[in-house]
Amino acid sequence: MRKICAGIAASVLAVGILAAGCGGSEQKAQKEQKTVTKPATELTVYTSVYNGMVKEMAKPVVEQHLKEIKVNWHTEGSEKVKERIADELKSGKVKADIVMISDPGFYLQLKKDGKLLNYKSPEAAELAETVDADGSFTPIRNSAVVIAVHNDKVKEPPKSWKDLLDPKYKGMIAMPDPKVAATALAAVAALTDKYGWEYWQKLKANGAVVSKTNEMREKFAKGEYPITITMEENVLKQKATQGVNATIVYPEEGSILVPGYIAILKDSANPEGAKKLVDWWLSKEGQSAMSLAYMHPVKYGVREPAGALNLNDLRIHSLSVNWNKLAVEGKQVKEKFAEIMK
Repeated sequence: MRKICAGIAASVLAVGILAAGCGGSEQKAQKEQKTVTKPATELTVYTSVYNGMVKEMAKPVVEQHLKEIKVNWHTEGSEKVKERIADELKSGKVKADIVMISDPGFYLQLKKDGKLLNYKSPEAAELAETVDADGSFTPIRNSAVVIAVHNDKVKEPPKSWKDLLDPKYKGMIAMPDPKVAATALAAVAALTDKYGWEYWQKLKANGAVVSKTNEMREKFAKGEYPITITMEENVLKQKATQGVNATIVYPEEGSILVPGYIAILKDSANPEGAKKLVDWWLSKEGQSAMSLAYMHPVKYGVREPAGALNLNDLRIHSLSVNWNKLAVEGKQVKEKFAEIMK
């Protein structure tokens, strides 16, 4: 991922907008007063981090760490989070304080639109990633899109993205829907930039299917989908917790790295509480939780996920994603992909 420049903007959520003052001289007097943030006891987080990870690793620790704040977690795919935020911003009734998803382009746009609160966490000084210059959003994790192979069903695994077009893999391949998963959208964008839309036309002709993420993981574990385009963390977890006989293929052309960020909505009703939660996620404790959930942490001194390829090696050999381009053309990419794969 290296340097994601200050241009990257995000779309974060905000809990209720505090009511403005009245008119006339009373309004003038209010403007002259120092703004005081009323103590808030709740935070709402929209995130694409897996529900299991939130429930098992984040929620219990955060409840101990931030005893004075009740944190409400809403977990769903990045694209669904983006849609929810867009709808809420349009209605003027944004419900969340913090957003945590894997889509740099989304943060880029929301920073441009002035929707994010600038906050430079003291924990950000020890990150192995470059943070946004204004503190609008901060890197929190890294994920890699790879090829997963079920060893009981596939004797000669593919070595590259292009190998998936080989007729010997016909009817074996599944991938998540880029309308739901930002990581899948990143993969579509990266591979289209490299091979053109013809790649997806050929993959469809080779029997590839688009599946709901949870369903795809379940069917992969059973061998019903012998090959999947998926996240490295999914396969690591299935191998470790379910004993799935699987191999992670890091394609010859490069895996696709997708950074995840955290940001506070500018109009958050509880900005101080939100800052504390950002600090926790960026602390060694929060970053260790990321690693235990098989995602690559971004803080120095925190171990990589067990069984994962070293992040530096992933970076050296990866397919790039034009995040600025994807931020503008994401809708068209999703529509074109859906048209091919229907």
